[in-house]
Amino acid sequence: MGTDISGASLRRVPRQDRSEQRFELILDTTATLIDEVGYGNLTTSLIAKRVGMSGPGIYRYFDGLQAIARALATRNLQRLLERAAELTSDTSLEWNDAMNGLVTVYSEMFRTEPGFRWLRLGDAIDRHLIDESETNRTVVAKVMAKHFVDRYDVSHRDDLLQHVEVMVEIADSLIARAFVSNLDGDEFFISETSRLLTNYLGEYLASTVEEAEERERRARL
Repeated sequence: MGTDISGASLRRVPRQDRSEQRFELILDTTATLIDEVGYGNLTTSLIAKRVGMSGPGIYRYFDGLQAIARALATRNLQRLLERAAELTSDTSLEWNDAMNGLVTVYSEMFRTEPGFRWLRLGDAIDRHLIDESETNRTVVAKVMAKHFVDRYDVSHRDDLLQHVEVMVEIADSLIARAFVSNLDGDEFFISETSRLLTNYLGEYLASTVEEAEERERRARL
């Protein structure tokens, strides 16, 4: 699946296979270099040299370094959403297992996806990569909420999205902390992330069920 580049500032949209391959190579190389030298030390000339292209060749596709970073962050975000959708499509998983699985998916992207720990949800580059009217974290929260509503028959609740957004913030902060000094991730922080999210969502779902039952009881009086 190619990268959706609608959110990136491009001079030229790749239409042919060869152009698409070059485009993806630029993003892959940028991701690797971010891990090697840090985003602050990254330059388009360094990317071009590693890719084996001239500087002008890079500018055939991108307006500059910021545009490359936005495209890479968009790809990271999309890959996360795709893997989350694949996980929650497993009908054998209970909701708490799915929650633990999502933490594992996110942690694994820190381990295996070059540049992910620097850009991940893309907020450092652009808070509105996919939807100009919503932040990247809200987009993730909406997708996660929809998966749980559709998959686990969770009825609509007006404040569900807010609670899922809290969970996204918790997960991102704690998992990022797990990889600050440990390239494989500190299992304590990762396991605590799973525990906190599962308990938080469980308490919320239980409380809303009780409220619904209480409303029904009052309606019968």
